[in-house]
Amino acid sequence: MRPLQYLPTVCLLLVMSFHDVFAAKNNHCPPLGAVLPAPTSPSTHPAVQSALSALKAAVNLTGTFNGTAVSIGVKSLHETAPLVDIHYTPPVLDPRGASQIDSSTVYRLGSVSKVFAALAVLKTSGVQLQDPVTKYLPRLRELKEQQNGTVNSITVPDWDEVTLQALASHMGAIGADLVTDLTSFPLNVTQLGLPPATDVLGCVGLNGIQPCNATDFWDNFGKRDPVFAPYRSPLYSNTAFFLLSLVVEEVSGVPFRDFVQENILDVAGMPKTSYSKPDDKLGAISLGDTTWNASLGIEDPAGGYYSNTEDMLALGQAILTNKLLTPVQTRKWLKPVTFTSSAGMAIGAPWEIIRSDNVTSDQRIVEFYTKGGDVGTYHSQLVMIPDYDLVLSVLTAGPEASGSVAQLLFSQTVAALLPAVEAAGKDQARAAFAGTYVDEDTGSKLTLAVDDEGPGLNVTEWNVRGTDVTTHWLNYLSAISSSLPAIHISMRLYPSGLAAGSQTAWRVAIDLGSPEEIAQADSQLFWPQGSCVAWGVMDRAVYEFGALDEMVFSLSDDAKATSVELVGFRATLKRTEEGGTRGMREL
Repeated sequence: MRPLQYLPTVCLLLVMSFHDVFAAKNNHCPPLGAVLPAPTSPSTHPAVQSALSALKAAVNLTGTFNGTAVSIGVKSLHETAPLVDIHYTPPVLDPRGASQIDSSTVYRLGSVSKVFAALAVLKTSGVQLQDPVTKYLPRLRELKEQQNGTVNSITVPDWDEVTLQALASHMGAIGADLVTDLTSFPLNVTQLGLPPATDVLGCVGLNGIQPCNATDFWDNFGKRDPVFAPYRSPLYSNTAFFLLSLVVEEVSGVPFRDFVQENILDVAGMPKTSYSKPDDKLGAISLGDTTWNASLGIEDPAGGYYSNTEDMLALGQAILTNKLLTPVQTRKWLKPVTFTSSAGMAIGAPWEIIRSDNVTSDQRIVEFYTKGGDVGTYHSQLVMIPDYDLVLSVLTAGPEASGSVAQLLFSQTVAALLPAVEAAGKDQARAAFAGTYVDEDTGSKLTLAVDDEGPGLNVTEWNVRGTDVTTHWLNYLSAISSSLPAIHISMRLYPSGLAAGSQTAWRVAIDLGSPEEIAQADSQLFWPQGSCVAWGVMDRAVYEFGALDEMVFSLSDDAKATSVELVGFRATLKRTEEGGTRGMREL
């Protein structure tokens, strides 16, 4: 039966519930985030070991790159050694640098450096992201005096409307860069259809051209028009991060590089990461490369840092384990600020957030918090996968690579490894939570299974005090209705992320309608996955202030469930056996 044909007969709450599907396999709609706990020892799982062997064989760059070094690292937050530690030493390297590439070899990070600038602002006492930048840098208002023509909203940014968050998330809409002005490069611009230059900037920071300094910025940036109004549309800006570094210095009274060293690098345990060039012998340097030595001047906060695989993995781990910010600050930081023109990418501060539903077997949305970087011959990717407690680093150095190559290596690594890590998590969850829970005194029984039918735990049987919960779920949602439709229903259980001591809280998501019925209903909407609104329908059925969809597991010392509290039903069931079967029901 089609669920939509019954909508007029039930209350608004039930109407909302009919749309609670179609985001994952078989149209299940889990809440955003992890659907099972991340595996705590993925490296020991056979599927992961097999995937790692295949990945190492696939990333064989011999004969492909003659002068380009590559380093790929992946680490689980729960293990000491990295899962992936792949390094390629090309036949030809500059004799100034390292002769053998490994996890300690230093690369230039390019725009991954922006993570340090954004994090420095978050760690500067008294500074709020919603503050306008002019609160700390009022001199920005004076830049309008550099406009020779008309001063209006087309030619001058309203700096009082540009917040620190806007700068960190590329939503300030100010000019993207100062240093890309073509007048600074040795070009015959008249051959490009441009008139002879009369106002020459003369600084860049690459290609042997001197870097721009703060004076160059304050003397010239006001000549640049804004691109949009603040918060209208994202526009990638390196200049924004120079301004953030000035805010950190203004408020803290400490040079930016020293602030980052003391408050970020030292805390995260990143001894080989530096603002200035390290010893050449530590570096991945392609033959004749000039980027390694280049000072980027005002672009340094946006793209000047040096680091290696070990430190990049340490940075991701420090972020995800809340070593640098409080847990709530970290969760807030790892959220998008804006969408982009790409359906697969949103922007944070400064994250490039990739969303995909084709990586794991449960076909749900997984978010990847990434920051890419490109400077000269160096290209990098820092990636965090919070749902699986994984950190990934890709570093390349050499003329044969590009930003696209670094992205491709990141994508191939994730595609090869993540399904195996998912399988490890499912096996761990099966041992920890699946099985039967009973309370013989009240005649209550709950059976949970880990299966391939969808994400999370499948609730295959749920009976409390002799009452089949699944059969009566629509009554819990719409007690006032005396006539309820017969409808296919399935229930799945997901971790909420809340824990206290040896207890962990989970929530049930209810999917109404068969996959085919819900697909038919969803096809009536013009937007994709429009019927998946788990965020809008959970925690609706309540009894004596306890949610009927809330379950709290008590765990043993080896992290296995011993009992489960059905919060709204005021019942506690003991685990009697492991295992479980899959299934859906028709009411």
